[in-house]
Amino acid sequence: MKKALLSLFAAFLFIACEGPMGPEGPQGEPGYGTNWYTKTIVVAQSDWKLMGEPNELNSYYYADKPLKELTKFVYDEGTVIAYIETDTGIKNGMPLVLHKAGKDDLGEFFWTQTFDFDFQTGNIRFYLTYSDFSTKIKPDAETFHIVLMW
Repeated sequence: MKKALLSLFAAFLFIACEGPMGPEGPQGEPGYGTNWYTKTIVVAQSDWKLMGEPNELNSYYYADKPLKELTKFVYDEGTVIAYIETDTGIKNGMPLVLHKAGKDDLGEFFWTQTFDFDFQTGNIRFYLTYSDFSTKIKPDAETFHIVLMW
C-alpha cells in the first residue's frame, strides 16, 4: 500500500510540473556586452625608480609601463584590475600588503611591504612602499597581470 501511494505521489509531481508557458513580459533595453583584455607586464629590477633619497622619509619605488590598450573609453567606462605573481602559478590581487621580519646583529626588525598601482590613459604605474622607508636596496623584478574590462 505504501509503495502504491508513493508511486502515485511521484507520478502526480511529474504530471503537475507540465503545463503551458506563461506570457512573456516586455523586452528590456539592449544591454552592453562585456569586453576584456589581459596582459602580463614584467618590471625588471632596472625599471624601478626611487622617489626621494635612499632611506628618506616618504621614499618609495615606482615603475611606469605603457599600456596602449588602456584607452580613454576603457579609462572612462571600464575597469582595471591588477595582480602580482608572488610565485610560479600564484597571483594576488593588488594592493598586496605583506608583513615581513628579519634579524641581524642588532636584533629583530619588522616592516610592511605594499605593492599597488594606478593608471591613466595609455599608462600604468606600479608602486612598492616599505613602512620603514628602507629604500637603499632596489626591488627585484616582478611580474604583474593586468585585466581590462569594458
